[in-house]
Amino acid sequence: MGQLWLCLLTLTALFDLTAPKGAAGTQHQVPRRVLQGCGRGSGRDVQLPQAGAVGPHGWGGGDREIPPHPAWPFPLGAAEKVTAQIQAHPPAPTLYHQLMLSCKVTGDASPQEFLWEKEGSHDPLQKGPDNILLFPSFNKTHLGTYVCTATSSLGTAVATYNLWIDDLLDNVFVFPQETKDSHVLVRAKPEQPLQNFTVCLWSYTDLTRPYSLFSYATKAQDNEILLHKPKPGEYRFYVGGKFVSFSIPKSIAASEHVCASWESTTGIVGFWFNGKPWPRKGLQKGYTVGAEAAIVLGQEQDAFGGGFDAQQSFVGEMSVVYMWDTGISTSGVMEAMNNRPDKAPIFGWRNFPYQIVGEVYLKP
Repeated sequence: MGQLWLCLLTLTALFDLTAPKGAAGTQHQVPRRVLQGCGRGSGRDVQLPQAGAVGPHGWGGGDREIPPHPAWPFPLGAAEKVTAQIQAHPPAPTLYHQLMLSCKVTGDASPQEFLWEKEGSHDPLQKGPDNILLFPSFNKTHLGTYVCTATSSLGTAVATYNLWIDDLLDNVFVFPQETKDSHVLVRAKPEQPLQNFTVCLWSYTDLTRPYSLFSYATKAQDNEILLHKPKPGEYRFYVGGKFVSFSIPKSIAASEHVCASWESTTGIVGFWFNGKPWPRKGLQKGYTVGAEAAIVLGQEQDAFGGGFDAQQSFVGEMSVVYMWDTGISTSGVMEAMNNRPDKAPIFGWRNFPYQIVGEVYLKP
């Protein structure tokens, strides 16, 4: 009985405080969650009439509509909505480079404490207000499942993250035959639009017809980034649907390493063939490459994630694929050729996030 009287008194006070004072037509809303627990039994809610309804004697003894209430100044019930998620930066971590795991909390703007643990480890890794777990030089001893527990006045949220790598060192993708659908889908993309980037890879083929090696498409532009070889002795490098050409020595059935870089501020394109820099050219000054992309190896996209043509498909071997959100130097190209990148990439061969579609094989 005492609880019921307390609820009635609380409701009366709420409506006295929130009733319109001479503001005709003002619409407010009473938060229904404030009544949780009123009445008999745990978790029961007292059911209020809808705004605008009038009881047999009105509300509070007067014949007037129930005054709706303004947005409540505190997040009632918000603890039920607090969630946590662990994100890796970069999304595809590279061995022996910096890795950062961040514990992102939604539903609470000010979590008070983050507890970082690793499954199988007895002691906590880190405890305090910092939501970042930093690995200055990520290596295989760090592999495992990580747990972040975020605690605040609204409750606790827990997130887990499986930290594993797919090191393709000493392996290649084999594209055995011409096809209109077989390709490798790269399961990573930039975290934000690109003002600079570099792409490097090895390829080995005896094709003399046109073929695509690396295709990066957005919904707005299918040739957002494209590394294409129209014939022996020429590479074409596309940014935003436009391209520049680079002439190289004609060769068939020879392994080739190429790197291409681009910067928005000047539009300058760098090109390296088998580690040697070619004269730089210009393309798409001031352009921005979109981040929401489909990235495909071995086919050219004429539509976002598809629109393939068998006559442009790659047949042969491809490996050591890297992409950075920065430019590159000639020494950096040489390091990439040997699978020892001097900068952490968006994705790279030492931890390559991929999905094979159709007839493509990963072989030593």
